[in-house]
Amino acid sequence: MVGDVILGITFLCLFIIQKSFNRFSAEVHLKINELVSSNEAASNTVINLEKKTEHEITALSKEYDELLVLEKKIATEIK
Repeated sequence: MVGDVILGITFLCLFIIQKSFNRFSAEVHLKINELVSSNEAASNTVINLEKKTEHEITALSKEYDELLVLEKKIATEIK
């Protein structure tokens, strides 16, 4: 009986913590989306990234990796 009550309270706490984390995560995503959309030089392709498929995220990641390599190449040419 006591074990069942403890188990019930544990699951209730788990759901409360999970809901709180989901809310915090959504708030962070919205803030980041606002920062990206307000910066004219930023690429808007990363807005709502959490709604993109794994394939789209992988493609974007490769694009940013290529940009990083290009940036390093330009930086070494300038020096």
